[in-house]
Amino acid sequence: MSLRFKLHYIKEHASNVHTSIFLNITSSSLKKCQRLADCSGFPFIKLTMAESFDMLMDISPKKLAWNFLVYVVRLWEAPSRYNLKEINSIEMGGRIQASVPKALVRRWNDNLAEFKMYKMSNFIVVDKREKTKTTMNRWTLNFSHRTVVLLVENPTFPLQAFRLTQIPELLNADRIDDSQLVDIMGEVVGKEDPRELITSKGKETKRLAILVEDLDNYRIGCVLFGDMVDQILPYLDDGRVEPLIVVLQFFRPSRWNEKTSVQSHFDISKLRINPDLDEVRDFRDRRLAATPSNLVRISQVNTNNSHSGADELKRGDVTVNTIEEALNSTQEGPLWIAGTVVAINSGKDDWFYKSCRKCPKKVETPIGNRYECGKCGHTHGSASLRFKVEVMAYDGTGSITLLLWDRETVQLCGRQAEQIKDEEELYAEGYPAALESLLERKLLFKVNVKSSNIKLYDQVYTVMKVCEDDTIFEMHLPNKTFSTVTDTGCSNSVDLSATMVNINNLSDSQYSVDVVEDSVTSLKCKTPAKTATMVLNQQIPINIENEEELGFSTNKLTRNRGKRQKMQVHDNNE
Repeated sequence: MSLRFKLHYIKEHASNVHTSIFLNITSSSLKKCQRLADCSGFPFIKLTMAESFDMLMDISPKKLAWNFLVYVVRLWEAPSRYNLKEINSIEMGGRIQASVPKALVRRWNDNLAEFKMYKMSNFIVVDKREKTKTTMNRWTLNFSHRTVVLLVENPTFPLQAFRLTQIPELLNADRIDDSQLVDIMGEVVGKEDPRELITSKGKETKRLAILVEDLDNYRIGCVLFGDMVDQILPYLDDGRVEPLIVVLQFFRPSRWNEKTSVQSHFDISKLRINPDLDEVRDFRDRRLAATPSNLVRISQVNTNNSHSGADELKRGDVTVNTIEEALNSTQEGPLWIAGTVVAINSGKDDWFYKSCRKCPKKVETPIGNRYECGKCGHTHGSASLRFKVEVMAYDGTGSITLLLWDRETVQLCGRQAEQIKDEEELYAEGYPAALESLLERKLLFKVNVKSSNIKLYDQVYTVMKVCEDDTIFEMHLPNKTFSTVTDTGCSNSVDLSATMVNINNLSDSQYSVDVVEDSVTSLKCKTPAKTATMVLNQQIPINIENEEELGFSTNKLTRNRGKRQKMQVHDNNE
């Protein structure tokens, strides 16, 4: 484990400073004290002589004997990239970044504090090219065994802890640089309900969206993660009449679907609630002067126009269709269906895809696992893995093949694709055991009927939202679904364990499908191999000689030597 400090955005003094140290001290005694200070590492000394300090803007790698007078305005711990439970560095924020290596962390760990002034000298200057930037300065100060830090008990210039970005500046920006963290001050005027979520690294955490407003009534959405949710929840009373002022320190700006917001970084960001600072007191006074003191200040809002599937269904203005109605639909657009997942049509390597780490776009990795996203231009040494799972759902009127993307699959199985990619336990179909939890689930799906589904007989329907609430499922269940007999008196389902399929020549590399309207209810309905239900007008005797050769999918009915094949199906009465 490596442990290091980083000093980000150190506030510097703009001129030489005259400080005082031990009255009547002689020059030789001062040098002796300085030597003792260098050995102890934490001298709390007051200087009695004029001393010259370097300017941060003048930093370069050309020397080591730098001498600064600075405030530490942000201090945090950064976990190891290899073990999230280990501390890899302790970071501070200011106007430049500084890093303390693991070997020196114990020396500095308990002796640096936010909003304190220090005299710091002797650094190694490097260009670390951080991906997440807390300063515009390209250089980083590395602590060494020769670095000296002196606490200044009586600061000689005022603290300016934040470099505030105005909300309109973000809202009106042509382009958002989400690698550059920003500081924002505002009053919390809206909130959403907190939600549980799982990060891309498999960490369980919380998410809370709030709405922040500035003095000119400009608003921006803010998403808080992790401990910040628990930190702010006690302040979000519905009847609150006092302004809740927050400083969002080192938050990441973001723009998605033309909407600009900020969100917390798990390690670097800090949420400061009603801090006792001059600029915060001035902000609060101006807000109170502009609005009545008895006004309820925080309302329940939705800063994201995207409702969950359950929220949409609870509104009561949604019609849930049968699968048969969805398959026969001639109108493009979204619609809801209810069904039971009866099969997973995914193999060993087609239940996931490699994507950009900043957007869901699929990426190619021609050199190792490195990629460059063609959509957002992001480049990274390791692509992300996201779900892309085909399942078959059945409701008594028909069966339909559905494509579940990452968000919906994570919602249903509670795990990330990267978590289960290397699981050893695989079913005969080749998909990970974790996906088995999808089977036999009764769910409501919001599917997108596309032109290709109507005109080109595309048999895969994309799922836009999913609802797994049993109560909502029963409330919205169409009357026609889950019947056992068709209008003509024929069974809607056939148990494949009691039926027979004849595959005459397994050596043939290609089988043809002869599906006629008399024998199959719909060209879009196929047999789920695992649960073994088939929508047929007539039962077909089937003999399965090799079950491992037989699988059902939207465009591949069997898997033989990795090739896509089709199966011959004929009516007995021919």
